[in-house]
Amino acid sequence: MPDGMATRGITQLDEDVLTEILLRLPSKSVLRARAVSKQWRHIATRPCFVAAYSVRRPPEIIVFYELDQDANPVPDNKTTNGKYRQAVGAINFAAQEEDLVRRPIVHYPAGTLQLHAFCDGLLLFCRGDERLFIFIPATRQVTFLPSLPITSPRASVRPVGFYRHRASGEYRVLCHVEQIHYILSAGAGAGEPQRLADSIAFPTFPGVALHGSLHWLICPEKSSDPDRMVAFDTVLDKFRRMAPPLVPAAGSSDYRAPHLFEMHGMLAASAVRDVPHMDVWVLQDYNRESWAWHLRITIPQVRRMFGPPFTATALGVLEGNVLVVEYGGLVIFYHMDGERKLHVLDMRTADISALCRGIYTESLVSLTLAPP
Repeated sequence: MPDGMATRGITQLDEDVLTEILLRLPSKSVLRARAVSKQWRHIATRPCFVAAYSVRRPPEIIVFYELDQDANPVPDNKTTNGKYRQAVGAINFAAQEEDLVRRPIVHYPAGTLQLHAFCDGLLLFCRGDERLFIFIPATRQVTFLPSLPITSPRASVRPVGFYRHRASGEYRVLCHVEQIHYILSAGAGAGEPQRLADSIAFPTFPGVALHGSLHWLICPEKSSDPDRMVAFDTVLDKFRRMAPPLVPAAGSSDYRAPHLFEMHGMLAASAVRDVPHMDVWVLQDYNRESWAWHLRITIPQVRRMFGPPFTATALGVLEGNVLVVEYGGLVIFYHMDGERKLHVLDMRTADISALCRGIYTESLVSLTLAPP
């Protein structure tokens, strides 16, 4: 068949067939396909296609590792004399123990950037202690967020929430600086930082986004028990308090590291009790703030690679009702229906310095660029 006829045959495919083909391609191939014709670009840039593409991407875990001056991974036991680059990559949860292949995302001089959170495949970085920007790995787009007013040389910007605003479709960041909360919106059309009238003190890690709100567990400094729970309504831009999970007192049950995550569209909380056990609670009725104990799993005791002792974190739930737990360099998969351990990925042998909480999926979302 002449090449011209073959080309015409491809470009004249039924739209549904073409969409299905594009959904199965790697992100780089989809971006190239957008340049083939107006029809292909129309299909591959529609919001429904972008959303479906993200759903089809395999779930991954974000990892951190080091590269030497020749861009080669640096083993944990090798010194670099301070001359190295920090790298961010992703590992497919379906990887086998003997084949932990990192998918490189980005690398940069050590100490220059800090990854704070991710949302819908977008990564939120901070440059130094002041300037925030969003990086989209698939398209390599960078969108800088508006600068915040900082009066003290000791002050720093602390992102505590990264979410998509449903009404506007914007990606927004909730920040805390000098005892004041601000909302920053992404894109060239974004306005000045929005200063919130009310403010509340809580941890500096990003909250869990669900039901139009961000959520945090607040723990007193001298105890690991959830003292209270705080939510931020992203529609009303208001903070409110919520009932925390029913975790008994630390003195009687020795709970450690309570942590929020999402489970099947519900808020869930995990905490380690009487090592090596982890308990999980779910917020069964969000409006009534009614928590219920869900299950207990056993955490294998191993030499920890990083993190405080005797703590484990539930990262989220995969298809098939599989709970993913991180513990000191191990990623453990539990089938919650049968309450049994499926398998374990040992990250300690992959020259990885740290893991990022949560389940990541690649995205083709695009943002209007703003100048730095």
